Amino acid sequence: MTPAPAQPATQVLVVDAEPHIPRLVALLLGDGHVVDAAADAARALERLQAVPYDVVLVDLELPGGGAALVERLHAAAPDLAVVALAAAPTLQSAVAAMRHGAFDVLRKTVSGDELRAAIERAMRHGALAREVRRLRGEVDRARGLGEIVGESAPMRQLLALVERVAATDATVLILGESGTGKELLARTLHRLGPRAERPFVAFDCSALTPSLLEAELFGHEKGAFTGAGRARRGLFREAHEGTIFLDEIGDIAPSVQNKLLRVLQEREIKPVGADHVVSIDVRVVAATNKDLKALVAAGHFREDLYWRLAVVPIQVPPLRERREDIPLLAGHILARRRGAAKTAPGATGAARYPATLTHDALARLLAYHWPGNIRELENVLSRAAILCDGEKIRAQDLDLAGLAPSPARTARDAATVDLRGLGDHRTLKDVVDQAVRTVEKAALTQALDEAAGSPARAARLLGISRASIYNKMKEYGLTGGDR
Repeated sequence: MTPAPAQPATQVLVVDAEPHIPRLVALLLGDGHVVDAAADAARALERLQAVPYDVVLVDLELPGGGAALVERLHAAAPDLAVVALAAAPTLQSAVAAMRHGAFDVLRKTVSGDELRAAIERAMRHGALAREVRRLRGEVDRARGLGEIVGESAPMRQLLALVERVAATDATVLILGESGTGKELLARTLHRLGPRAERPFVAFDCSALTPSLLEAELFGHEKGAFTGAGRARRGLFREAHEGTIFLDEIGDIAPSVQNKLLRVLQEREIKPVGADHVVSIDVRVVAATNKDLKALVAAGHFREDLYWRLAVVPIQVPPLRERREDIPLLAGHILARRRGAAKTAPGATGAARYPATLTHDALARLLAYHWPGNIRELENVLSRAAILCDGEKIRAQDLDLAGLAPSPARTARDAATVDLRGLGDHRTLKDVVDQAVRTVEKAALTQALDEAAGSPARAARLLGISRASIYNKMKEYGLTGGDR
């Protein structure tokens, strides 16, 4: 028979100013336990950074305050099992220690059996806490909330509203500045709602001319216009029984506004060039960074269409109004980038990919006004993670247009390179930007070529949303026929 694998030793840290206490604990626990000692809070916190302890025993009479250390340990590692020790614990001291985060309180004269049993209970409690945290994360991701990061008061109110609205079939109008995550919110509404198993179709309404926009949304018959070599179903029919997300709804022309109003009223579409209508069953979520009420007042947007879209308006706060979420967002972005770097084919640089920021860097992020919101934060952190030289992103690694750059950053951006010996002196930042644009345009052109000019098929080939590919086509001046 194959022998059972040996159980790993339990790692125990004893924090006590009296050196004989850790030795006594080691004797009481016996085999299967590795006991380390720390004489004060500073040493304990230092050891905790180096060793993944299973349990920490803390003397409540520790100079500087044992209860304060218990609280700091609990804040640093919420799932860590912490047991308090006292020469003569009272009910009052025990309750206070537990309020600070201790799982249990033991008398220093405890027997070996009692100590081992207490440590076992504390470890089970820690394992259970970690499992609960993991399951909560899975539930949040399944419900669609995992990617929405924020604990500020505006975000708590927003998420509470999203959860209530998602269960209905009401048309939603998402309002907010560019880069605030309106499409992510739309996808969340879809995932949380009864249509979650059906299609989610996203489209940027600012990407096409009115005639092409109408054909893209409602479909067209073969020969309906020049270049229409075959019939198309249209995005509304592709989203049948699911959700269609109409981004930049404030940019649609009056002629398309009229037809969209009929769709919302009658729940039917008429393909371009067709003499029949098609019934649809689809939830509509629209978004814009414009003031639609002002456009209505100016006569540029139909008032009746506005009220059809804004059955439930949801205002997404800009990043400058939820600055307390910036540390959470930064950590989330860096963790996601690091995870992507680890799993990328042939990845070799993931190990040095920074996962944290220095205090100065975080202060710099908090001081910035973020006109580009979360999209700009992602861009700044991604660039800093690539260019920084250490394990943490420093203040000088952050390229923020609204704040004066640090001397180190100024010197780095001032560095010039000679491109192909042609005397084209440009900053390193310009070179990187141009290289990214060149590669991006080439990839987009190739995808369109392989997709026979179809933006929808090109989007699937590249693994990006349709809205993104139309934005990029517009940015680089490409059409479906440019191959």
